[in-house]
Amino acid sequence: MDKEVLKRYIKAGRVARDALEAGKRTCGVDVPYFNVVKKVEKIIRKGGAFPAFPVNVSVNELGAHYTPYPGDGKRFKVGDVVKIDVGCHVDGYIADNALTVELETNRYSQMIRAAEEALDMAIKTIRPGIRVKEVGGNIERVINAAGYRPIRNLTGHRMERYILHSGLSIPNIRRGREKIEEGMILAVEPFATDGKGKVENSTKGEIYILRGKRKLKGEEMIFYQWLEENFNTLPFASYWCCAYSDDHIPELRRLERRGAVMSYPLLIEEGRGKVSQREHTMLVTDNGVKVLTA
Repeated sequence: MDKEVLKRYIKAGRVARDALEAGKRTCGVDVPYFNVVKKVEKIIRKGGAFPAFPVNVSVNELGAHYTPYPGDGKRFKVGDVVKIDVGCHVDGYIADNALTVELETNRYSQMIRAAEEALDMAIKTIRPGIRVKEVGGNIERVINAAGYRPIRNLTGHRMERYILHSGLSIPNIRRGREKIEEGMILAVEPFATDGKGKVENSTKGEIYILRGKRKLKGEEMIFYQWLEENFNTLPFASYWCCAYSDDHIPELRRLERRGAVMSYPLLIEEGRGKVSQREHTMLVTDNGVKVLTA
């Protein structure tokens, strides 16, 4: 990997790690969800990076894709199992990491530890030439041994410049024939649950991504081009569009109806079980990995 590119990845990894830890410290009983987002985004920008996607604050049975917004009335409660997923980029080079905290109880500490230990095993397993099913199989074994289920339809992913999911998936079960290659940047993220081990789509969330210009014109095209200039191919939060217009919601909805943008659905555990998550970004080296977000 080019030395300057590696420097950017290392910086992104450091900032993403610091922002995630700041989010963890901010999270507490009766704290608004959005306070975590504000703190994380502040640390990312102070560190000289930009958010690679909206901060995910997914609580209890929600596996992913919940991002709070200004005016969101949700506050953390005693016993909440909170997944905080943070990504940032430096010149398009992305680092992505996540952790889980349980607020003032310890009913799910073993499940949280299961995801952490599964990630540790994945880090030990990954090397050039290994198939993704071997990594997924080891993740699955660790989580099953702890008495929980891996979420089989959530995966880690390869990342490339300005591309969060660039094709290769790192499963949480023994699946897939693709081989891992030296130089790849991977975000590996085991999910453990006491539910059925699968997420399903719920309601639409507040995270969006561009899908294509379609047949836009006039104000719609101007707004789309602003989104493209500011967020490129990365996901964005609806409230970030306040920088374009205070009345951005109707404009965003029009683009969605035209198929120019897509909103991510909230992902909820099928059996309404609690969900834990742990994630690191890593560079595949000639004999293993270099964890960038550790």
